[in-house]
Amino acid sequence: MILGAGLSLARAAAVARVRPPLTSRRASRTPRGPAGRSASGTTTTAMEASTYGEHSVHFASGGQTDADAAVAAAVARAGVPVVLGSKSFTRKAILTEMGLPYRVVVADIDEKAIRMDTPEALVAALAGAKADAIVSRLRNGTAKSVGDVGDDNVTVSNEVWSTRSLLITCDQVVVHEGAIREKPESEAQARLFVRSYGDAPATTVGAVAVTDVLTGERFGPIVDRCSVFFNPIPDDVVDALIAEGTCLHCAGGLMVEHPKMISLTKKTEGSTDALMGLSKASVGELLLRALEKRERC
Repeated sequence: MILGAGLSLARAAAVARVRPPLTSRRASRTPRGPAGRSASGTTTTAMEASTYGEHSVHFASGGQTDADAAVAAAVARAGVPVVLGSKSFTRKAILTEMGLPYRVVVADIDEKAIRMDTPEALVAALAGAKADAIVSRLRNGTAKSVGDVGDDNVTVSNEVWSTRSLLITCDQVVVHEGAIREKPESEAQARLFVRSYGDAPATTVGAVAVTDVLTGERFGPIVDRCSVFFNPIPDDVVDALIAEGTCLHCAGGLMVEHPKMISLTKKTEGSTDALMGLSKASVGELLLRALEKRERC
């Protein structure tokens, strides 16, 4: 059995989904970094005062869980490569935290050409469309790795990577007062977005799918819906986020993991990793389902 150590798929998913909210974690613990390593013993105060980086993601999500480690071990035992169909800094940091090695191949599709009536349908459709585009390129040998393992813009021509991978694709939007928000189109729009989260809660709707490139079978998508409530966001915080620029590449300009936003968080509903764009429980569940199905074939 690929899970090993007596940890079933149901148990792994259950462990991964028992996550305390960000506001209850931040005052009392030193975060674990990727693959169970300590994040240098950094205190909460120092973390909140620091600049944004991978450590911010690991702190916000709480570090590697036992279920994350079980998923990483199952993938390693199966010898199946993982491809992430996203160049999102946060999603890459989350997979690293889980202990999963991966390569990045992006879809480069026209996301604006895909429109749906609900945010759930939209993110599911986009995750599927990204998978279709990347699978095609992996199979015909034209996929490019974009720098996740030191192979910047290198054609993924190795047969193991190109045809035997499990591909993770995702999409996320923010819903605010009934309106769907994607990535800001300008600094002015990003400024409007960020400031508004102090007035009304932001809800993230994110989808993740896993596609077996070898067989073409798709697992998921799983759609996660989470919310975050902030205190009023001061102008100096808005200015700092816009000047830094990372929020311009995030759905709705929302960065719940940013040190300047953590201190303003009143409460969250749902897992913080899902709020950040990739639910570890969901992606772990789908990877395990894909591995089990491949083993049976």
